[in-house]
Amino acid sequence: MSRVRIVEKNYSEFMTALRAATDSGNKLEPVDKARWKEFVAEHRIQEAAFRSIANKKYEGMKPVVLEEDGSWQGYYMYTTDEEAVLKWERDDA
Repeated sequence: MSRVRIVEKNYSEFMTALRAATDSGNKLEPVDKARWKEFVAEHRIQEAAFRSIANKKYEGMKPVVLEEDGSWQGYYMYTTDEEAVLKWERDDA
């Protein structure tokens, strides 16, 4: 059974990873509906639940996916106003 965790990440490190993903074309936003839907389905992300949790903690959260290799790959909610980042993680055990 897999367990979901919402993990706070370091904002400045995330922004560096976000810029790198943007520069390499590995940043995915909801406007790219087909790729977005595919990523969400493949990783079994419960978007409504994640957005609800994120918006209760911080205001102005925006979703983004980083398709980079390594630890920064994943689905995030972030806000530049409050300099906060949350990551959806699923432990597949």
